[in-house]
Amino acid sequence: MLITMLIGVVAAVAVMFLISYTQKNKLQLQWWHWVLTGLAILFAVFTAEVIHAFIVEGAAQAATITGLILGLLAVIWFVLLGRFVFAKAGK
Repeated sequence: MLITMLIGVVAAVAVMFLISYTQKNKLQLQWWHWVLTGLAILFAVFTAEVIHAFIVEGAAQAATITGLILGLLAVIWFVLLGRFVFAKAGK
């Protein structure tokens, strides 16, 4: 239960950081930029919760493999998001 709340707090802090970052750098993001960013944060939360669920069930190998696969997809998504959404919004 504590891990689930911690994951939610980290996600909320990430959203607040992104809002602060866009306001501080005066970035004009369109609605679909925010949708992609929100989906990326939800995917990261999903990945963390799946890993947590596998660990609680005692399936360490499944947690490792699933964490690597979903984690790699999440990292790729965040890199593409930063490169194509946040870099172009500042220009």
